[in-house]
Amino acid sequence: MAKKWKTAKRGFRQALRAFTLSVGVTALGMVATAGLLGLTEPEARQAAAFQPQQAAAEAPAAAAKAETGPNQVVPLGQAFGIKLFTDGVIVASLSDIYSASGVCCPASEAGLRPGDYLLEADGMEIQSNAALAAYIGRSQGQEIRLKVRREDEEFEAVVKPVFGDGAFKTGMWVRDSAAGVGTLTFYDPASGTFAGLGHGICDADVGSLMPLKTGEPARITLCGVVKGIPDSPGQLRGYFTSDEPMGDLLANNETGVYGTLTEAPAGEAVQVLGRNQVKTGPVEILASIDGSGPQRYSARIEKRNGTDQPTKNLVIKVTDPRLLEATGGIVQGMSGAPILQDGKLAGAVTHVFTDDPARGYGIFAQTMLEQGRAIASQAEQNAA
Repeated sequence: MAKKWKTAKRGFRQALRAFTLSVGVTALGMVATAGLLGLTEPEARQAAAFQPQQAAAEAPAAAAKAETGPNQVVPLGQAFGIKLFTDGVIVASLSDIYSASGVCCPASEAGLRPGDYLLEADGMEIQSNAALAAYIGRSQGQEIRLKVRREDEEFEAVVKPVFGDGAFKTGMWVRDSAAGVGTLTFYDPASGTFAGLGHGICDADVGSLMPLKTGEPARITLCGVVKGIPDSPGQLRGYFTSDEPMGDLLANNETGVYGTLTEAPAGEAVQVLGRNQVKTGPVEILASIDGSGPQRYSARIEKRNGTDQPTKNLVIKVTDPRLLEATGGIVQGMSGAPILQDGKLAGAVTHVFTDDPARGYGIFAQTMLEQGRAIASQAEQNAA
């Protein structure tokens, strides 16, 4: 089983290497190996297995930990790629099948809905959408018992495939993976982990957070920008440049993606501001928009929104003429870009306003730091 998983993962990497990423409405342009995509928000669009550090990173990580304070991190602002494999396959949508006996949708008749996760078929773990499709194709119309997870509930559904368009089908569009580009926010020497995006990776059709089975940060090359204009958010364009991962993902949750890096990044550590220390006024956004790497751009925090919506704590406005000229302001792919205030880390960019690309939302850096350290601690306990 492990061998099959490694083979499938390697094939996914190879298929994606030549794919040119364009960041979609979730701040990182997600592409699935099968299925459909497209998630929007009414007010704004998102502007985007623990393993110890490898030997190459252990020494610099230890040195950095010794030199930094308990709430100091290294701001990054580096664009990176993300490859995520889900725990089970997600039902993205349902469709009718035209069979000899009429029009039907076996999946719908079995009680399945978009957003459901399929975990097992006839007691066997579902490894990928391709494996599930092959199993359905070999069913010869016999009933298949599926183990399903819907939110926090697990149950069994029985689906009976029908023959249509030359194959046995159930009327489900499913997928098991996503890929995209976003921005690394910081590296935390104390826990040896990174944080990025400032919001979770959600399924583009149903809007639910994609449960992480395994995943990796990946190196990318930015190759262009689609400038943002009102009602048409801009986007960074890039492509994967290596089959070798930069590390491992530990978690994908509401506040971002978190993981380990094979090499501890260089850079000067700065203090993370507490939520109550972040104030309105001038800030800098550390972002990558081309091959020159992270650059600082002037902006302002116009408003604090508190903590009711953890990814929309700050309203920010880009004021830097260079960034406005190049991108129109905040573009999809900049999610996770660090927000620096008085030389300290205040937050990260998370969303762009659809009607004004110069403005958007940000998350408190303290929230991401707390989340990252809790995730690292839990992962260490699981590995013990």
